[in-house]
Amino acid sequence: MMKSLRHYTLMLLIIALCTVLPLTAGAAASSSVTIKTQAVSLKFDGQTLTLPDGQYAFIYQNRTYIPIRFISYALQKSVKWDQKTSKVMVSEPTALEKEALVKLLAGAAAGGQQPAAGKSIAIKPVQATLVFDGQSKALPAGQSLYSINNSIYVPLRFMSEAVGTDIKWDQKTSSITGESEAYKAAQAGGNNGTGNGSTGTGGGTDPVEPAKPTKESIESAATAKLNALEANCAATLQAMINPYLTGDAATKERIKQEANQMVDQCTADFNKIVEDTTAELTKYGYSTEIIAAFKAQFEADMKAGMDIVKGLS
Repeated sequence: MMKSLRHYTLMLLIIALCTVLPLTAGAAASSSVTIKTQAVSLKFDGQTLTLPDGQYAFIYQNRTYIPIRFISYALQKSVKWDQKTSKVMVSEPTALEKEALVKLLAGAAAGGQQPAAGKSIAIKPVQATLVFDGQSKALPAGQSLYSINNSIYVPLRFMSEAVGTDIKWDQKTSSITGESEAYKAAQAGGNNGTGNGSTGTGGGTDPVEPAKPTKESIESAATAKLNALEANCAATLQAMINPYLTGDAATKERIKQEANQMVDQCTADFNKIVEDTTAELTKYGYSTEIIAAFKAQFEADMKAGMDIVKGLS
């Protein structure tokens, strides 16, 4: 049991290292405040979503707060945490990151109950710099970020203005709605009738040999795939943390099994990306030295995770 638990904890920390634990490290020294949760309805780009287990919405000092990672994903934004500089960076995702976000949102829309209102939770101020598309944006005077269960919460209105998206809070219905620019364009008839991509060229044209990809384009594509994989795995595993910590023995055992299965899948996906990249670089006669860099980073993450686990022992 202990070996299994250590394996679960290690892999969870490795994959979620840059997105979960640093939030606690960056917490301010101020004492926590106990508030009540708010039951809300969440709808983004026409899709009803549910918050992950252990995440909530709440109103504090007449402001509505929501998890910045969840709301960013709901708006199809990439979120990264820089531990060295204590920065939360929100930006446009790459094509591969968008694929991962689609899967995450599908899971958020799959079902589950929204957290009930009136649950007492402790919130604690967090010191962090918020960066949107490369530009730092400070919270207005008197406002703060807060941490709950290692998730950073941000004022809803500030987030709306920062990302340039119309996010609304309806107090009468306790609902939060948001629409991305892409969604608005599609609703306004952004489809120009291009169909499903068929050009009707028929079968009489000569095949055109694709241009040889550059070494940089192959490496860039591999890096993007690995970043998207990390984001997907981290977000999935992050949602397991609080249910594990607060669950009974049966729940913990189930979550450990799910986490190990997820880790196995993420590891297999990592290996597949590395194998495919190696094959493609070799096919075009390019050096495969970046593969060693990928593996070295993976080993470094493994060691970092082990060091954290040892510190928690």
